Amino acid sequence: MADNTDDKVKDAPAPWTLKGEVAYGFMHGSRPAQELFNENPDPIQSPFRGGMGGLLLIRYTDSPVGPYDELILMPGSYQFHDSTYYRISQIYVSSLDSVINGRRNWGIPKKLARFSWKDNNTYVEIFLPDANEPFCTIRVQPRLYCLPANSALIPSSFRTILQPPLEENDNKNTYLKTILSSNGWFRPVVQLTEFRTDGKEIPSHESLPMYTYGVGYEAFTLIFPKVEEVVY
Repeated sequence: MADNTDDKVKDAPAPWTLKGEVAYGFMHGSRPAQELFNENPDPIQSPFRGGMGGLLLIRYTDSPVGPYDELILMPGSYQFHDSTYYRISQIYVSSLDSVINGRRNWGIPKKLARFSWKDNNTYVEIFLPDANEPFCTIRVQPRLYCLPANSALIPSSFRTILQPPLEENDNKNTYLKTILSSNGWFRPVVQLTEFRTDGKEIPSHESLPMYTYGVGYEAFTLIFPKVEEVVY
């Protein structure tokens, strides 16, 4: 990205504490074709091992760079040394400040998009910045009641992401590991009633089989700490 654009971006180093309004998470089966949508695949040092992946849709009300929206695709597990880790292969956010700082702080390959929410945060259309048609449409139906929850009860292996170096990183052998933590109100059942993509920005809905039911969070706090640098 051009230097004059970077000069306009707020510098917000890690750690980050983010407050969220809603978050929805759904599992999907793995497909090797998803690697075609990965900005920085590393099949030699960190090959894709598959397994269950996830799709996350989040609305942040507060962060070090202000409120923004986010769509995350995690295809499944990746091998690194003798362990496997989750990885964010695609992510779209509604804030340029979040794009730049996310790439700098955690090696997360964020891209810019517009989010149009309706029906009390249960329906969203996601657009590229200058597009007239959405590349992804999601509709959900929250079910049951929320319960208080804390991620301390979840094994750290399920809260850890390991990101390979992005194109702009000088050291191509240094991976960035982040262990996330959160607390808030957990909704045990959320129904996915509509999911459509154009197959260009993220895998098509035909090739990305989503499970009908997922989970949600409301009025939550998410902490992104400083990364641990891991050398290959």
